[in-house]
Amino acid sequence: MSSLTQYLQLYEQNQQMLCSHAPNVLNEAREGACKALRAHGLPTLKTEEYRYFDVQKYLSADYGLNLGRIVSGKDPQKQYRCGVSGLRSALCYVENDVPVMCPKSDELPHGAHVMSLWQAEEQYPSLLCQYYNVVAAQKYDGLAALNTLLAQDGLLVYIEKGVVLENPLQIMNIASARANLMMNRRLLVVMEKDARADIMLCDHAEGTQQHLSTQVSEIYLGEGARLNLYSIEENNAQNTRIHKLSVKQEARSVFVQTDITLSAGRSRQTSEVTLCGEHASAVLNGATVTSDNQVVDNYILVSHDACHCQSQMLYKSVLDGQSIGAFAGKVLVNAGAQKTVSEQTNANLCVSSEAHAYSQPMLEIYADDVKCNHGSTIGKLDEMALFYMKQRGIEEAEARLLLQHAFVNDVLQRIEIEPLRQRISHMVEQRFRGQKDEVCKGCNLCQK
Repeated sequence: MSSLTQYLQLYEQNQQMLCSHAPNVLNEAREGACKALRAHGLPTLKTEEYRYFDVQKYLSADYGLNLGRIVSGKDPQKQYRCGVSGLRSALCYVENDVPVMCPKSDELPHGAHVMSLWQAEEQYPSLLCQYYNVVAAQKYDGLAALNTLLAQDGLLVYIEKGVVLENPLQIMNIASARANLMMNRRLLVVMEKDARADIMLCDHAEGTQQHLSTQVSEIYLGEGARLNLYSIEENNAQNTRIHKLSVKQEARSVFVQTDITLSAGRSRQTSEVTLCGEHASAVLNGATVTSDNQVVDNYILVSHDACHCQSQMLYKSVLDGQSIGAFAGKVLVNAGAQKTVSEQTNANLCVSSEAHAYSQPMLEIYADDVKCNHGSTIGKLDEMALFYMKQRGIEEAEARLLLQHAFVNDVLQRIEIEPLRQRISHMVEQRFRGQKDEVCKGCNLCQK
């Protein structure tokens, strides 16, 4: 039985229960997703965007679904400690794919709203109808369609015109189950004109069970809005994570995405950003550290649809063991998008002879007054720099660690929140050393 047939049968057998535990706006999107999946299927290794991520293999395990929306009942704030020293954030917890805690109203400024999609359908039904599964469905993606078919709830982050979120919103996605489990998460972010926010999206998995998490995040930035999105992944080797991010930007809006992957089993990040209004700007950064048999695949598409827009990409990977790191970044400049400025860089460091890096930067330009460039490198540690450090009394293991950290440091330095930048830098160092983080001692997630 193919993976697609397995999930379609799962849907047909449990459709009534699935829909009874989900808001109407999610249920109304299922039929279209089902038809699209039957017509176009799931990606294969022959699909250009998925040449290095074997969807059929990773989805073939026998996963269960939490159809009854059952939660552990434990207090997540007591169970997990994922704060950043010196940083006050509004916390939101998602247990598997069930939102179990959202910030209270007094933790957010007036005009900022964070809630489950169930709550949002009661309070903002027209908003959900206007934005849910609109931009994500514009371009067919089989994995996003599968998520739309099976999702039962999600989160809405709605920030009204001119509202500034002074403290970051930290969304904790926790995978925790006693059996192999599939979780399907949704995130909808709507920011009106001149709104400002920082969002930290943290993915963790505990235990030894296999977890499959699919997530679709849709982000709409109104005129002059600004969003800094930080995605931090610390999952175990049994976890498969698939995330589709779709962003639509109006004039003068700014979107900054920073992806940090410190540990993963199999991870696929698809980011599609569309610059619809003049003078919009998108900056996408990423740092990946892999080892063992981990697979991390990043696919980025930035579409310039308006004049005077800018985009930047900087992605770096340090690959060890028999791990695989893949990067494909495409900048599409459509006709009429004059005065576009775009820069794209991908660099990969293979510290093991068995690690593999694949890099594919692309430009597709249909306008004649643009400034666009791209480049990629794949290499080993600088032996001259290593020799230089050893000559000055630095042990080889320490020298290698310092060179690896320096390699990804220019990505880390782009993190605008200083306490978060220091914390991530420390976590990266601990990752290279293969050490557990004492800051999180006692937390069920980090002490794997």
